[in-house]
Amino acid sequence: MVGETRTLMAKFGELKAYLDAGKRETRLIGAVERHILVQPFEERRQDILHPSDLIKPEWCALAAFHALKGNYVETRDRPGLRLRSIFDEGHAIHAKWQGYLKDMGILYGVWGKKDNWGLASENKNLDYLEVPLSSPKHKIYGHSDGWIKGLGEDFLIEIKSIGSGTIRMEAPFLISGTDLEGAWKNIRQPFRTHILQGQVYLHLAHLMVEAGTLESAPNDIVFIYELKANQDYKEFVVSYNPEYSASFFEAALDVVWASENNRPPACSINPVAGCKRCEPFRGEK
Repeated sequence: MVGETRTLMAKFGELKAYLDAGKRETRLIGAVERHILVQPFEERRQDILHPSDLIKPEWCALAAFHALKGNYVETRDRPGLRLRSIFDEGHAIHAKWQGYLKDMGILYGVWGKKDNWGLASENKNLDYLEVPLSSPKHKIYGHSDGWIKGLGEDFLIEIKSIGSGTIRMEAPFLISGTDLEGAWKNIRQPFRTHILQGQVYLHLAHLMVEAGTLESAPNDIVFIYELKANQDYKEFVVSYNPEYSASFFEAALDVVWASENNRPPACSINPVAGCKRCEPFRGEK
């Protein structure tokens, strides 16, 4: 009953946003807004654990348990035109940097189809499928943005588009009392969530070497930050340290065990009251 109420409330919110978009007196933008609001969420497997979710403070063990059991319930708000535009701009920045590295011939990963690992110089006419990394026993699957060969020791890359929203979310103290460009100049290391995500990717690569599914694993990850406002950029290098990601892999194993033994865990955000992500499952045994 609670889950049904949550679904109805979400649909009401989406309908209200759609109708509000129609009230604006515009020649074109209102129609675009309504078009965006009816688009489905991106296709994404929900029966696995994604590194980008696992490292977030709002990750919920109970919601992850139900997703692994095939009982995923969408609790995210549907993105409007502005948020969708932010996502698309980020995708464009990723593609741009990957294109540069592909042209250089140093981009390594999977090309065209599953298991076709190689360098860009050997796969010039194929689409880049990035660097799939996984640990089946943890049910963690993800993709690093790239793997670079030929510039000294191998390293992974993560490309991050930075805007005022990113800074407010990741390091609000940087933007307090200054403008965006001033905050940008004060970024002297990757944001914490980015470091944690990178450490998960590095550890997955090392686990794949242990499992015999990769020949080698990089020991560094390079973060490329680009400021959306003026295309300024900077890079940061982070070295592999499994201690940084150990708690996430332990949490994943706990959820996998719970799903295999049909033992729902408590909400990892608030064991008593629960959180938004596990709200549809409260009271279920």
